[in-house]
Amino acid sequence: MSKAHEVTAWIDLNIIDKSWAKSLTKEFDEKKAKYLVESMPVPNTITWSITNVANNIDEEFVSQLLLLMTTEQFFQFVSVCNTNKNNISDLFQTINNKYNSKKAITIVIIGVNSSLSLSKLLTRSSIIKTNDLDNIYLDLQLQFNCIIKYAENEHDLATLILSFTKAITVAPEKRLKNLSPFTFHVDTMKQYKAIRVDIDQPNKTLESLWKQILQQFPHMGIEQAQAIVNQYGTIQGLVQAYKQCQTENEAKLLLADIQVRRGAGVLTTTRKIGPHMSEKIWKLFTSTDGNDLL
Repeated sequence: MSKAHEVTAWIDLNIIDKSWAKSLTKEFDEKKAKYLVESMPVPNTITWSITNVANNIDEEFVSQLLLLMTTEQFFQFVSVCNTNKNNISDLFQTINNKYNSKKAITIVIIGVNSSLSLSKLLTRSSIIKTNDLDNIYLDLQLQFNCIIKYAENEHDLATLILSFTKAITVAPEKRLKNLSPFTFHVDTMKQYKAIRVDIDQPNKTLESLWKQILQQFPHMGIEQAQAIVNQYGTIQGLVQAYKQCQTENEAKLLLADIQVRRGAGVLTTTRKIGPHMSEKIWKLFTSTDGNDLL
């Protein structure tokens, strides 16, 4: 079966010339991953393009971009940013302008395998300190949604770039697989249990459906669901109970102390629904914010 699309990694010429990238093209060839070595708009960057082979659509560049820095270059970057925080924004704006699109930038620091290893390279005479690194990490991640990755040697670097290439390659199929006209429908979300209730006696059916709805919560077992149903036989009954609570906190903890029994005889154990699960259920049935997270 032919591929619906092809992904190409565009690798800046400056990267290939470095000693820490000499095996990069070799590993790409071994994995049969497509790449091009070009002089990119911004030095030491890697990005990717997708060509839709099935529909004969020309290549389109993705938003992902790697910016490679040695430890020395990153320390210099931090030092410059210390003098003026706007330098971070200026760098990202320059990259976006050069590529004529907004890029999701990942900085790859070459020569270390972690932030701790990077910190250990700092000496007492260093212009920057550990706190400076911590502040830059926060600014990059929180303000610019920039990820930091590390590659201790050329093999680590090749593995990292190939992992990005693979992720970009499978992304279109994943998007199609997850595509559904009803994103809330349980059949489209494999991590949830499908609701199946046989229609027999009306009251029994509603009780079974109520228990099945409760069991859609992760870690909600049948014993917990049954304990809640025993206390509040319908959704309407639970919602009414929430309305009668005097405070929001009281409503959040309404179900927390409900006893859940497991087993029988001497093997019987007892636990409570707990505040965490109680708050989740409260939020589901009372929240008016469509973007609220459970």
